[in-house]
Amino acid sequence: MQISALIVLAVVAALALAPLPTLPYTTGFAPHWVTVLAAALGAIFVVRPHPAGLLPAVLLLWSAGGVVLDGFRAFFAVTGIPAGDFAHVDWPGMALRGLSLAGCALLGALLLPRLRVPGGAWLGYSAFAIGFVYPMAKLYWSAGGTLLRPEGYAEGFPSGELIMLLIGAVGSLALVQRWGRWLPRRLVLAGGWTGAAMLTTMGAMSVFGTLSQMLGLTRGPVPLSDLAAVVTVGFVYGSWLLFGLAVGGATLSYQRETLR
Repeated sequence: MQISALIVLAVVAALALAPLPTLPYTTGFAPHWVTVLAAALGAIFVVRPHPAGLLPAVLLLWSAGGVVLDGFRAFFAVTGIPAGDFAHVDWPGMALRGLSLAGCALLGALLLPRLRVPGGAWLGYSAFAIGFVYPMAKLYWSAGGTLLRPEGYAEGFPSGELIMLLIGAVGSLALVQRWGRWLPRRLVLAGGWTGAAMLTTMGAMSVFGTLSQMLGLTRGPVPLSDLAAVVTVGFVYGSWLLFGLAVGGATLSYQRETLR
């Protein structure tokens, strides 16, 4: 696994250093210097695993932010379903973000056995609760609520978000409740790790992207003069990060417990 991780991190650094063109939708994504730094530090902790390696793992997670958005765009680009500009994909950037996520996963696989994780039940129920934040905010805004609603918000009933809430709620409980042990273990693990990857990359993009924009490190789409927009992106959309971390921790706990 160490050799695979080192190869992936080397490719990540090479892609991040390459002067490849980008598309406007990637504005606010992790700067490439962050990705190069994460890959270099990550390689050190691949060779000599230590809990401090969580820092480059987090930076790689931020570098992977936007890969889910890339995936949606790629779907429309490949299928030919009309989607306007949403069908345009930053293919080199998508590869970079996908490999950053893979590097984070490989580094995490080397580090996590050395770490103690809080009780899976606590994390699973926390994930269940946090999962309501984003869908309920969208439901409130669609019903006419104005508190923290982004300027120009015009989306309708959040049916997709409520479906994802149902999936996330059931999946979170399956990780910690007795009936979840009756489900196929591989199915539960695949769902847990996939959900954790999607949620944490989107959450990292929102939280770290907003923070780096506020610090002047990057240019992003968040209007910093609009306090409601900053809070919405950092807290409401940022709930994905907490949701994903809780799901990831609960999945790891489930994985360890079901090996007994």
